Amino acid sequence: MASYLYGIKSIKYGTPIGAASADAVMPATGDMTQWAQTVQGSFTLSEDESTTKEFFVEETTTAVHSVVTDAGQLKATWRAYDMTHTLIAIMKEGTAATATGYNTYLGPETVDAVELALEITTTNDVIIEIYRASCLARFDSVLGRENLLEMEVTATALTPENTGASHPPYKISIPTT
Repeated sequence: MASYLYGIKSIKYGTPIGAASADAVMPATGDMTQWAQTVQGSFTLSEDESTTKEFFVEETTTAVHSVVTDAGQLKATWRAYDMTHTLIAIMKEGTAATATGYNTYLGPETVDAVELALEITTTNDVIIEIYRASCLARFDSVLGRENLLEMEVTATALTPENTGASHPPYKISIPTT
């Protein structure tokens, strides 16, 4: 029977589990936080094309061997309208503060990627877990009478701090029923 993935039910984030763990694991459910609602049609999940190296000999014009030198990276990109100052600070770093009559966000002096564990759940309950992701956020949209400001997040799956056969960078769980 075919399995299909569609829609976004939720995107949650948490602190990646470090090297103390025997296996790559996600933070406990209670330690994951719901991120903002996703702008309709903005979520993409893609892998970069892998890079290969072919080896040739003088006697033929076709390769005698080929190896993968760089595997394609898994990337998730999505957008949100929610500009809550604390939400911006989670993905862009910087400082969220409250002053009289205003919530403020102070951008960081130096931009760095934020490392988070991500759990993406689809409308049909498929769960994509990225144990450790490098997340970069940016403001990117038209701001006007007919538009809301959008924040775009790009998350790249990284190797968990634990490495080895039992430590994949991500997992996709598809319900059996």
